[in-house]
Amino acid sequence: MLDAAVKLLKRGGASAITTNRIAETAGVSIGSVYQYFPNKRAIFIALHDRHIHQVDSAMHRRMAESAEATLEELIASLIDGMIEVHTIDPELSDLLQAEVPHRANGTRDFALRLHGAFRSALASHAQELGGRIDLDMRAFFVSNMVEALGHAILLRRPPGSSLSRARAELLRAVVAYLRQ
Repeated sequence: MLDAAVKLLKRGGASAITTNRIAETAGVSIGSVYQYFPNKRAIFIALHDRHIHQVDSAMHRRMAESAEATLEELIASLIDGMIEVHTIDPELSDLLQAEVPHRANGTRDFALRLHGAFRSALASHAQELGGRIDLDMRAFFVSNMVEALGHAILLRRPPGSSLSRARAELLRAVVAYLRQ
């Protein structure tokens, strides 16, 4: 049913999604749709939750793979994780960002998990960052920089700018912030 919602979203935006259209596109009864989703908002929440889970998984996998990496390699891997998730279906990523209403709690919960994971990943580089840094504040800014600018370099970079150049600039910005 979520895949049917994605098809409809791509065809006509968020306003094109109705429970009746989802049922028709998915080839199920309207009762089946309502069994899982009481309304359109619940469908939007499920779409966002699925996307957040994909990003969450990629970030945690990247952090685990980069446990012994240098600071620059760690940040590059995290940026690549954002790119990886959002290039699977860039059209859907853009629509989820621009058209589908978000659920504040789900996004807030994700931001807190991401912050905690970034804090843990940066902790092993605390000496390199300077012994008296505020690790929570650094993790807050880095996680938000990677998340927000990761979306931007994929979905809103200037025409003619390559993804590899935008990625390099994001990496340079984050590493420069961390090493200040």
